Amino acid sequence: MSIHQLTSSGSRNVSPARIPKSQRWLIAVLVAFIVILIPALPARGQASPTPTPTPNPRPCPAALTPGQNFIPVPELSATSRGTIILSDEQEWIPTRIPVSAPTDASRSECSPQYVRILREAGAKPTLVAAPQGTIFPGKYAVPRPGPTLRAKVGGLVQLTFINQIDTGNFGDSIDRAERGRGNGCDESNAGYPGKDTFPDCFHGSSTGNIHFHGTHTNPGTTGDNVFIEVRPSLRTNNKPTVTPQSVAGNFNAFFDRCEAELKNNVLKEWPRSWSDLPNYWTADQRRLLNLYDRQMRKDYGNGIRKLWPVDAAQLKMGAWPQYYIGAVPYCYRIPEYTQSVWPPPPPTAMHAGGAGIAEMNANMGVDDEAMRPLMMGQAPGTHWYHAHKHGSTAINVANGMTGAFIIEGQYDEDLNKWYGTDWTRGAKVMVINQLGVSPNKMRGRAGRQDKGPDFSVNGQLRPVVSMHPGEVQMWRIVNTSGRAGAYFLGPPGSPAPQVTGCPTVPVSKTADFQWKQLAQDGVQFNNTNYQMSVPPFLMAAGNRVDLLVKAPSTPCTDAAGCIYPVTVQNQVDPQDLSSACPITLMSVSVSGTPVDPNSKNAKFIPEAPKFPLFLTDIKDGEVTGTKVMFFNASGPGASNEQTIDGKKFDGEVGQVVLLNKVEEWKVMNGSYASTISHPFHIHINPFQIVDVFNPNDPLIDPATGKAPINPSTGQPYIDPQTNQPAVKYTFHSDNLAPGQCYLDPNNPDTWNPVGANSQKPCTAAPPKSNLLWWDVFPIPSGYAPTLATTVNGKTTNTPVLNSKNQPIQVPGYFKMRSRFVDYPGQYVIHCHILAHEDRGMMTIVEVAPMRTPYSHH
Repeated sequence: MSIHQLTSSGSRNVSPARIPKSQRWLIAVLVAFIVILIPALPARGQASPTPTPTPNPRPCPAALTPGQNFIPVPELSATSRGTIILSDEQEWIPTRIPVSAPTDASRSECSPQYVRILREAGAKPTLVAAPQGTIFPGKYAVPRPGPTLRAKVGGLVQLTFINQIDTGNFGDSIDRAERGRGNGCDESNAGYPGKDTFPDCFHGSSTGNIHFHGTHTNPGTTGDNVFIEVRPSLRTNNKPTVTPQSVAGNFNAFFDRCEAELKNNVLKEWPRSWSDLPNYWTADQRRLLNLYDRQMRKDYGNGIRKLWPVDAAQLKMGAWPQYYIGAVPYCYRIPEYTQSVWPPPPPTAMHAGGAGIAEMNANMGVDDEAMRPLMMGQAPGTHWYHAHKHGSTAINVANGMTGAFIIEGQYDEDLNKWYGTDWTRGAKVMVINQLGVSPNKMRGRAGRQDKGPDFSVNGQLRPVVSMHPGEVQMWRIVNTSGRAGAYFLGPPGSPAPQVTGCPTVPVSKTADFQWKQLAQDGVQFNNTNYQMSVPPFLMAAGNRVDLLVKAPSTPCTDAAGCIYPVTVQNQVDPQDLSSACPITLMSVSVSGTPVDPNSKNAKFIPEAPKFPLFLTDIKDGEVTGTKVMFFNASGPGASNEQTIDGKKFDGEVGQVVLLNKVEEWKVMNGSYASTISHPFHIHINPFQIVDVFNPNDPLIDPATGKAPINPSTGQPYIDPQTNQPAVKYTFHSDNLAPGQCYLDPNNPDTWNPVGANSQKPCTAAPPKSNLLWWDVFPIPSGYAPTLATTVNGKTTNTPVLNSKNQPIQVPGYFKMRSRFVDYPGQYVIHCHILAHEDRGMMTIVEVAPMRTPYSHH
């Protein structure tokens, strides 16, 4: 990527599009020299100071030091024709020192970095000065997410998206494949791209779009379409020529038409083609794309890949064109389910509900959108949005191109009836991210952070949320991190496990917080799940959680202070919890006038908000088909690859499903060499989990919650086959430790929670009622058992073999069910460790209409 992403400098880079070919060799030499010197250089436009010797030569400004008051993010209506601008600015970006695993004893250094940002039109950066003694004098912006979008179920999303990135600040961010350079991938002084090849590599990071994460809506044209690519506006006198003002007339005309077209039928697919857009704007796009192509050819010769011919070919095929310059409009309906029963009655005859969607399909047999009833509305709740251009998703999200998307509905109305008018509007919106300027594989081994940078909340490090004694607040938490999950250990002030080598997280003796979970991934809990206690829980990358949090009812008198940490562990796989240090994500300060303990604002709402009919559990009889998918990372090492079903993303359709059908998928994880639970994400439709198999599950004594003790040794059981501490699943049937489960090494059909003895299952069958809905769920990592042997004091691990003398490799998996309803089209499935997605762990699912336009005679 751009040179500034590979260093800690705030200095500006020169856009390759502006460098004559005759001078590029000289620039390459200069850049290599600058990379060596750049950490000592000041920010652009500043004189070189004489650094003042300090223990921390790159201290963070006060706004980024832990303990600052929690800052809310500005909001933008998604339904009032708002504008989101993709731009760039220099921000103070913190880096953990040392770069190894995070602890509360870690400190941060800050350097000004050019980053790509999403901002509401007219937003001004919050500039703060460098601390005294820093080697980067001057004022730079503090990080924050994009604006919190807000809409309502049934509303029409109307957003103008503008790309005004100055590519001069991101030297190699224009797609290298278009310029005929190398293999099309970005390069770094860390040895990247290695074996990565275009398009499954890091590239094109000044291109933008938006994925509306969690929306059940049209996946094509101007809906939740992640296949479009918006290049930065062309510039005149270093000013972008595409502006909100320059497109306002055309886009407002389009929004007027879109509103009229989608007014009476939420399932209507409009726009269908480019001809539905204003002619003046499409003609201007043709002009801009051709101008862009001519400029690229002028700068880089005949080897470039032109954009307009690609769009023209797609238009000729009747497809929605892929490439744009400077701007696109987003317009789609958020569907509202208005039927009083589910499934909805067929259009030709009233359906006596209760039989399910399978019978509904048999009775209906129609594909015309005007005849189909809506099968599933939009779940109101906490959703989010982020950049989703393949090849640059990881770096753009790490730069901060994320934001919360609150969709209001009956859920909010019921909460407000209890707590007060517009109470949910005052909920704390907390956007977690791992800010940085370079993906993991581009940093080089010395600087690599396997779990990623430190967590931030709304761009802040360990902010402090204020609460009154006895107050109940609503927290809408979104993990927009591109890599790690946050494992929440309990309410504020909860005790944290003592992990070897980790500092102790202080806990106040007066902490008496409580919390209840309201929703998961933007889908509310039914009352049965709401009434349950909240155990420690994982928010994987992409997950959302809504919580009701109740502060201690008595004023704080703790002599050590009234600040209570919300403690998490950084997790990519459950096995990380044995070594990951508990860290403070944020804290809560309790002070002020206590809330009246008899008021509703001091109590949890007694019952969950009304549960939508369309979120009824998916029953066995609804399932009309099954599929198996296999995620695999062949690492670790420089040559590791990320694949689904043995393939990197190539633009081909990987899975096909018929519209308004229900399928059950077995999603497997073959990552054995490194334990990574790939977070599975599918767009458009949420899903339910009906089975999970984690072959790395530890062996736990349910009475103690720890490994069972062998009474003959007084130590945890040792597995005689592996010579290692016994784990839950093993491949021998003799001398099993209590609770161990035998899997037949020669029969993969037994590699599941039941085990080899179906008459005596190892694990009870999971429930199939009151299931949660997800749109991100980690696939348990695979297990490759090894035999530890010691010879002459040296211990080696060799694979455990089956009868064919082959290493045993057991994939983890889960089984999910989803209703592929309402919206045909193409969208993607991918790993939400976004560097994996960029490098190939993505495929397309096509939801096809039930009938073709053809008939037999």
